[in-house]
Amino acid sequence: MAKTRIAVIDDRADARTLVVSVIEDAISNLEVTDKWSVLSAPPLPTLDDYTNWVNDERVGILVIDERLGEIPDASGKAANYTGSDLVSLLRTQNKEMPIYGVTSYPDDTSLKEHFALFNEVVKRDDFTAKAAQYVERFLRMYKNFLEVNEKELSELSKISKKLALGTATTAEKKRARAIQENLEIPLTTVAITSRKEWLDEYQKTIEDFKKLQKDAAKFLKKKSTKKKK
Repeated sequence: MAKTRIAVIDDRADARTLVVSVIEDAISNLEVTDKWSVLSAPPLPTLDDYTNWVNDERVGILVIDERLGEIPDASGKAANYTGSDLVSLLRTQNKEMPIYGVTSYPDDTSLKEHFALFNEVVKRDDFTAKAAQYVERFLRMYKNFLEVNEKELSELSKISKKLALGTATTAEKKRARAIQENLEIPLTTVAITSRKEWLDEYQKTIEDFKKLQKDAAKFLKKKSTKKKK
């Protein structure tokens, strides 16, 4: 089973490595390495790159620095956005995703303006000193999010199968959209998954039907031969 990831984004490799290291130690001590892993990442080139990145990399929890443009990347370019800018974007797509700021500058003006968008903002020294407690809190919040929304996710999955088949009613389409907006998840992702499941089932049905046709043809041919005799 693919692991869910705690992604750490920081433009400074040394600071990023330290945070990754204490988180890895924490998930190891909590004995959840079978379900969780840590992803270390420098800032992506643009904010738009994060839309697919979060899903593709299976990011469940995000830990980010505020000042992401201090150190240039391998190509010599520095990020032209802050951690707050990134959180503002992600909150339009991942409403309840646990996002934490880990920074050496908790009094940063931009950070204060966007403080409510973070689940919590932690001073870097405090985080590294108490990583076990913070990581346990991360995982508990993620678990609570899944449990609270499990019912709606299940309902959305059922409706998505009907969407894939083209049998969803207008009311069901509206309900799917409402759930999508509430959970801030892309409806297309669920629908595509359901469509694949449906296509697999459809293919099996077709194969069974073809087999039935062959059996019927053999039976009719045998019966016709007996009549001739």
